[in-house]
Amino acid sequence: MSELSRTDEEAGTWYPTSISKLEAYMGKYIESGHAYKHSYALKKDLAYNLQYLQFQDRIIHDIKLSSVLYTQTIKTVILVSCSIIESLLHYSLIVKGVHSETEWTIKTLFKGNQKKLDGEFVRVDTTIYSKLPKKQLKHMTFDAMIKSSKSHSIFGSRALMYDRLETLRTLRNRVHLQPSDDKQGTDWLTFTTDRLNETYSVMYSILTSSLFKPTIDQKRYFEYLSRQYGA
Repeated sequence: MSELSRTDEEAGTWYPTSISKLEAYMGKYIESGHAYKHSYALKKDLAYNLQYLQFQDRIIHDIKLSSVLYTQTIKTVILVSCSIIESLLHYSLIVKGVHSETEWTIKTLFKGNQKKLDGEFVRVDTTIYSKLPKKQLKHMTFDAMIKSSKSHSIFGSRALMYDRLETLRTLRNRVHLQPSDDKQGTDWLTFTTDRLNETYSVMYSILTSSLFKPTIDQKRYFEYLSRQYGA
């Protein structure tokens, strides 16, 4: 694979796996119908993000980055990877008929008056719901998707896979820079080479799994992932 080069250099242009190949590969699993309305857009967006992920990998290997920029690039890799995984989970849960649904929607909310109870002020609100003509999909958090995917073995039955997904979910939440209870330490201490290796391992396992039934040539699309952690 050629390396990244400057626009004013004579070296050849670096080309990642093409969007058309990645889109066709996603299409081996993501199909129209099956209660999912946006399969075309999903395949396109997944292809765009997969190509961008490969570009970030080239940055890591081709450019001598400062330690801070290296750490922030790992953070980008993890965020993009989580967006890909979350999209695949969303699709999978819908087509398998196990995505959360609801038949109720909030019609109005009545706020109660505050009262003092056991030395502190409390308030009781009343929510009025109206019944929908038919059930609709209910928003699921990434955490809920991971738990549901584990119970339905969406990505296989290996417990380690779902443990690592949970770790990635926690890391993904660090996109918010303000301190929170689950944000321990700085990015410097969190986005390490070990975390990068774990992310690549999860991504390679998912992208070359039986969901896609890859050929030998298609597995080469994701060689950069396996090369990182030595698969």
